Amino acid sequence: MPRTSQGKFVTEASRVFQEGDDFWKAGKYEEAALKYQESAGLYNKNDDAEGEAFALTRLGELELSLDNFDRAEEVLSAAAELVKDKDYAQNTYGDILIKLSKGYADGGDTAKALSTVKKAQEVLAAIDNHDLLGDAYDQEAYIFMVRNQEDEALKAYRKAAELFRRDGIGLKEASTLRAIARIEMKKKNYEEAHDVLEKCRTLYRENGDLLGEASALSAIGCLRYIIRDIANARKALMKSVYLYGRVAHHFAEAEALLYLARVEAFDKEQGDYDRAKLHYRRSIDLFDFLGNDTMKRVVLDEYHTFLNRIA
Repeated sequence: MPRTSQGKFVTEASRVFQEGDDFWKAGKYEEAALKYQESAGLYNKNDDAEGEAFALTRLGELELSLDNFDRAEEVLSAAAELVKDKDYAQNTYGDILIKLSKGYADGGDTAKALSTVKKAQEVLAAIDNHDLLGDAYDQEAYIFMVRNQEDEALKAYRKAAELFRRDGIGLKEASTLRAIARIEMKKKNYEEAHDVLEKCRTLYRENGDLLGEASALSAIGCLRYIIRDIANARKALMKSVYLYGRVAHHFAEAEALLYLARVEAFDKEQGDYDRAKLHYRRSIDLFDFLGNDTMKRVVLDEYHTFLNRIA
């Protein structure tokens, strides 16, 4: 659905739609909802079913963000009806089904969420849309995670990752690989998890996502600490701390410093107690700066326990 051409709005409907987006960004949710409804009405007058569905879908997303699940279902279902039989709008139809599935899942109806996302997969596979099909499998994995069916979630995540890889969507593939690694770590498949995290890190770096790369490095460091590979745990966590500092993500930086302190505090032979003290104190200072008294107390208690141990 084209909204602008050479910087100008194509239709009055697209202009009103943008007003809805502006209100949403400003936190004016009621005004945004009214604008999306107005936009949908204007598209309807122009016999633009896909445009109307797009406006209703955005309204549905707004309602989902406000946890208004019944209203979201009503709006998204109406949007789906508009395009389900339109050959030219099957991408839009599949996307709406994914959002409907999210609404059902967040509302607690995982059975309906699963059947809906399966329908989305059928629609998107038929038109060979790897990107949205990957999103559909990612949503299926989320449903299985909610159900604590980790093996099924893992299968779905792997399908999603492969689809994103085939379409060259690096950041989505990296995010999905990160989810796979979490499950593999929980299952204590550490070598598999490490390989996945290294791929994840490479993708984030290639796409210039410093925050994502820092997160992957932090996970690698924690994994290496678990298997007592102290030297490589240190390397990964030091890089992670550096990158978090570059993007000024102080909470994550403070967490990574805590993990790094634990690495240095592991023992006298492989660690460095003086560095451990520095990392603990830096972590405490950052949590204090952020006003996070809970985490500050946690790190303080752990720091004092460490000091007592080495005294």
